[in-house]
Amino acid sequence: MPPLRPPLSSPLRVAACTGMTLLLLGGPGVVAAGSQVNPAPPTSDAPVASAPAGSDAESWYRVFLTDGQVVTALGEFTRVDDTVVLQVPLGPIGSGALPETRAVTIPADDVDWPRTEAYRDAIRRARFEQAGGARAYAAFTEEVAATVRDVALLPDPLERIRRLETARAQLAQWPAAHHGYRSDEVAQALSVIDDLLNGMRAAAGQQAFSLALTAAPAAPATGVSTPLLPPPTLQDVIAQALGLAPRVADAGERLLLLESAAALLAKADAVDPKWAREARGRVRREIGQEQRVSRAYDKLRTWMLGRMNRLLTAADVRGLMKLRTEVERRDARLDRKRPAEVASLLATLDARLDQARRQRLLLERWLERRPVLEAYAGAVGRHLATGLPLARALEEIKALAGPDPVVLTQAEGQLAGTRAESGLLVVPEEARAIQQVWTAAQQLAARALEGRRTAVRTGDMQQAWDASAAAAGALLLFQQLRTDLTALVRRPALPTAGA
Repeated sequence: MPPLRPPLSSPLRVAACTGMTLLLLGGPGVVAAGSQVNPAPPTSDAPVASAPAGSDAESWYRVFLTDGQVVTALGEFTRVDDTVVLQVPLGPIGSGALPETRAVTIPADDVDWPRTEAYRDAIRRARFEQAGGARAYAAFTEEVAATVRDVALLPDPLERIRRLETARAQLAQWPAAHHGYRSDEVAQALSVIDDLLNGMRAAAGQQAFSLALTAAPAAPATGVSTPLLPPPTLQDVIAQALGLAPRVADAGERLLLLESAAALLAKADAVDPKWAREARGRVRREIGQEQRVSRAYDKLRTWMLGRMNRLLTAADVRGLMKLRTEVERRDARLDRKRPAEVASLLATLDARLDQARRQRLLLERWLERRPVLEAYAGAVGRHLATGLPLARALEEIKALAGPDPVVLTQAEGQLAGTRAESGLLVVPEEARAIQQVWTAAQQLAARALEGRRTAVRTGDMQQAWDASAAAAGALLLFQQLRTDLTALVRRPALPTAGA
């Protein structure tokens, strides 16, 4: 007769599986309830990437491009929309301080993202291990092991299942939260715990098992170690600057890379002489080409702005449209080597084109309305002449110096005719505010004439002062009306150059 086995839910079975789990975890465990075994010391030879001895490879990230080029960057890269920004070295790599670096922007589509992200994860794991990852892992697994040990002593089967599920969830989350560190070992331990949980569930009569217990959360794959590359040499830095230059869209960044490569080559004693000689020739050619292209686009910019301003002052919409086509044609002849600069020029041109269209509309509207505006301005303006009796009388009343009865009577007659004519005027929409001022000026003029007439009849000096104040107000409004009427019939001003 075969020996009897304890049921799956018994403390002895729990303790046996717990001991297996803890051995896989690399921490202390038990083989039976209350029976201790010597803990397995935490190991640090897990399959994570390690840096070459005596180097600081963890400081140097790598961005792998789709064409096989490998870009060395100091620190992690930053992805912004469809571009990647990274700090590349532009100085000699020494054993002391970090080299000079510059921010360089390359298209995100040029990056081999799976390889780049795998290398970044390898650096993070290596840094975590150097910062005490083994100790943190040992402390964590001891905490999980204590929870698993206590499960064997619980009398309630359902409580044992709940506690063990909690411990499993904590263990499963470790690799994802720690850059995939020890994920292989954690996966083995999770497999044992899952078997144990399934047995405990079956013994407890549970028929539906949670699918969450069959797989751990996704973590960086560590089945194949990603070796860290050594820090770049001076030749690597120079070659990288030359290789990155064609990928950089900004002309300033591109020229900076080339000039930095030229400066490094000038003092590159440790670089292979033949390679350095060829690199110097290439740098000279590319810098010369960049300078020629820059001069060509500077010339294009100067020509376009001058032509654009002349067309704008004439509100020449068709001329501006032709100018835009000509800029694109000249850019094509230059092989479109400055897309950002040309885009800026075209944006400026489009803004000026919109301004010219608005100005053209205003001009055409003014031409259509010009006869009506000039008719109104003439009808009002002929009453504002300084030599007419009304204007002369108001000046005299303002100064308390008259006028004599004849001029006063003539002014009263002029004002009566003016007010009658004003009521029959056709007022353009553009002149409604002017008409309100004109009405107010007539009212003040009438008050001044009536006040002066009363003062002459009664000899009341206060009445004369009140008439003087009304005359001053009327004369002020007359001056404003002369200015407003001139502006009303003036041709709309065209935009000034560069506005």
